[in-house]
Amino acid sequence: MKKPIITNELLILALLILPMAYLAIVWNSLPAIIPTNFNAGGIPERVGGKSEFLLLMIFLFFTNALVYFLFRYIPRTEESSYTTPNIDQRDYYRIRFLIHICMAVFTCIIIFMVSQGRSFVMERWAFLGVGVLIGGIGYYLRKLEPNHYVGIRTPWTLMSSDIWKETHRMASTLWLSTGIVIIISGFFLPLVTGVFIVIFVSVILAALPYIYSFRLYNKDKG
Repeated sequence: MKKPIITNELLILALLILPMAYLAIVWNSLPAIIPTNFNAGGIPERVGGKSEFLLLMIFLFFTNALVYFLFRYIPRTEESSYTTPNIDQRDYYRIRFLIHICMAVFTCIIIFMVSQGRSFVMERWAFLGVGVLIGGIGYYLRKLEPNHYVGIRTPWTLMSSDIWKETHRMASTLWLSTGIVIIISGFFLPLVTGVFIVIFVSVILAALPYIYSFRLYNKDKG
């Protein structure tokens, strides 16, 4: 893989940090008690404190950071002989910018609404955003052709177009299904429980495609 463009990487990192910087600026103006769950009549059924809201923001930051590392570092491999990348660096950074801009704007909107005392269901909005992001990436993975910039770039997927296709088909189903489950979970799970479940699931989303490609490679080798 070619060396990263430092300016672009710094801009993406700035988008990653922006919501937390905004949160730090408005932290003292946030209400001490934040309604987080409302019934059909608009009456709050549960309230949370600033610490619970901070946990939600850390969760969104973690999700955004996970996507950054998946695209940038996990895994980092050298180019193989069989693939001819059909995605150049401009497309690579365009995809990453779009993802991180959406996440930054989404998170900043939640922070702004809370700082203005607007009533909304934090859990549902947060899990909706994360679910759509993960499901969208899953949908995109199924159509992704072999390249050295985006996707499940393990040593084994880069050795074989068949392993690449099978791994991305599995990863696409896994990520898309997980995204749908996360969206639905936002209507039922408490915030703290949901955060820890999604963190655990995120590790699985990163690890299973890697393991699956390794198993496919060894299966082909007999």
